[in-house]
Amino acid sequence: MISIDGWRVPGYETKVSAAVKIKGDDASGFGSFALSLDQGIKAAVLTVKTKIPFAEEQELEALISKAKALDENGARRTYTINSPISAAYKIRRAKFDGDVKATEDEDVRAWLVSFNLLEVRSVSERQQQQLDSKGQQTAAAQSTTGHEKILAQFSEVEGP
Repeated sequence: MISIDGWRVPGYETKVSAAVKIKGDDASGFGSFALSLDQGIKAAVLTVKTKIPFAEEQELEALISKAKALDENGARRTYTINSPISAAYKIRRAKFDGDVKATEDEDVRAWLVSFNLLEVRSVSERQQQQLDSKGQQTAAAQSTTGHEKILAQFSEVEGP
């Protein structure tokens, strides 16, 4: 089961999977060392697959409306996500990403629906923002201090 802003995703046989990409590149060159470049942890993606009966067309419409929803600035809307797997991955906020597919299945008289939710403001993004903020504060303090030292040295020099 998964809910989006407290709204339970409709359907039955709902399956939710999660993935997080831990980015790295091979930096071993021609040597025998197994070196790699750490490029950080990327935003997680939840993949949801469910079956919505033909008789519940309004539920499919509601899901599609949520997927297309925009906020007051015209950007895709961000939702609060709640499911056991999203809790395990510490995914709290996400937005629809990629295709929202619905395929008719006459055998079970339902739409086979699939969509992705991309994590927004992930733990790794928040950590990076904190590091960037600390780096900017440190850089500003060093540059100001250095500039003041140079000005002080000029004022101490006598000359024409």
